Amino acid sequence: MKRFVKILKIILIAVVIFISCFTFIYRNRIKLYINIGKKYVYLQKKLHSDIHIKDINAMNTIYAENIVYKNTNNVPLTLDIYKSKKKLSKGSPVILYVHGGSWVYGDKSIPSALSPLLDVFREEGFTIISVEYQLMKPGVGFDKLVSDIKDAVRWVYKNQYEYNFNTNEIGILGISSGAHLSLLAAYTGDNEFKDDSNLEVYPSKVKYVIDILGPTDLNSLNFSKATWDINNILKSIPNIKYVVSKYSPINYVHENAPKTLMVYSKKDTLVSYKNSTELYNKCVENGVFVKLVTLENSSHDFSNLSKQDILLLSKEVLKFIVQNSPL
Repeated sequence: MKRFVKILKIILIAVVIFISCFTFIYRNRIKLYINIGKKYVYLQKKLHSDIHIKDINAMNTIYAENIVYKNTNNVPLTLDIYKSKKKLSKGSPVILYVHGGSWVYGDKSIPSALSPLLDVFREEGFTIISVEYQLMKPGVGFDKLVSDIKDAVRWVYKNQYEYNFNTNEIGILGISSGAHLSLLAAYTGDNEFKDDSNLEVYPSKVKYVIDILGPTDLNSLNFSKATWDINNILKSIPNIKYVVSKYSPINYVHENAPKTLMVYSKKDTLVSYKNSTELYNKCVENGVFVKLVTLENSSHDFSNLSKQDILLLSKEVLKFIVQNSPL
């Protein structure tokens, strides 16, 4: 009996030591999970009150605004840096935000629907960078836009020491046409889509991509529902069928593609839900880590985004980034 008690004490001491070591080693990650969980619970309470999506505060406290990251053909393009609120020893992970707008509209201001999510990560040491890209017009096509996003990533690598960026931890989050560009930028290699000679020597690799309502196969889009501007531009492009195929992200999936989170709505009439399932299946076939989140009620412009969809979107984006956190 004494021998049994002695062995049991040894086992208990070993378990305590193991738990203590595990907690110490992963203390930052555990703390991140706890803090993210608290913020999610807070968001739940806010949404279960009478708050509406338009009432959520937008991102503020820009650390550096309108930094020119490239200037080709006398067209300066800028980015905004929302600095992390906590200093990390290995440098700050970076999330690049790419706006939507049918490739012809929009700006780099971060929408209020995403602000609470991104602010959570700033508090945990992440830097948020919102990227401007040249909008489409006759003579400026998809290749230029994708190059702009990849050059923004290259700029992060170039300036990692000045801003204390952790370039092993770069993610891209895009909405609509911005998600389309983000997927193309994430799935293509360092030597593809180069535009600025001052940046071309730097990598463009990212760890993950978050695709919210992005067209993955341009052949599936019903451009009759699109704006006059984009239709007019597309009509001016020779060999449009070749161009549409060339710039469809689904054609660039490969086994080393970054981890991918996709968020799509069954009620989206502009980018059909089929875009999500086909890309999901292509990622699975190639062994790429992928997760598909389905919204039930939201239209493409988020005009009727329900509280349930907001919470689902928030939870899955938070969880995905935390799982890919270096902490």
